Amino acid sequence: MLSAQVRSAGAIPIYLGIAPDDEESLQEKFRDALKCDVVLSSGGVSVGDYDLVQASLDRMGREMSFWKVAMKPGKPLAFGFIGDRPIFGLPGNPVSSFVSFEQFVRPSLRKMIGAGRLTAKTVQAKLTRTVVKKPGRLHFMSSALHGENGQLHVTPNLEQGSGILKSMVHADGLIVFPLMDSEMAEGDTVTVQILE
Repeated sequence: MLSAQVRSAGAIPIYLGIAPDDEESLQEKFRDALKCDVVLSSGGVSVGDYDLVQASLDRMGREMSFWKVAMKPGKPLAFGFIGDRPIFGLPGNPVSSFVSFEQFVRPSLRKMIGAGRLTAKTVQAKLTRTVVKKPGRLHFMSSALHGENGQLHVTPNLEQGSGILKSMVHADGLIVFPLMDSEMAEGDTVTVQILE
């Protein structure tokens, strides 16, 4: 999935495989990855017993820029540098990883290759059902767009969990549910990021 996203952003993915959950193996993978222009990993950036990515990178000299963002899915996102190499530590859940890539990695890669448009194209669409959330986190909801009577409509997928990859398979957009809002009502005009 991430390799396809890297390609669609205009970069060339170099897949280095899966590392076991030990710091020595992780550091070996990261040493290989540092030969590339950008390092992108998925999983192991939270606070569980086997979340060893951050400790491994810190021992390699990483300078941390930030960890955790106020968004859903994708809160446990880490970013920093080793030397001049940017390193993105994405969450391990597939939807969280996908959304984090779209919000942070895609614009960075597009900037690095000199692209004119850095972020996903957005459209305005009428919401087909009411959605609610707790305020304080920016939400991105997988959704399907369709036209009706000359008007663009958007339907949020019923399943929105960070581990439910099939919700992304049938999505062509991400509804942007603003940080401090708690409800968007059926019929409201909302912003939708188009998935490429």
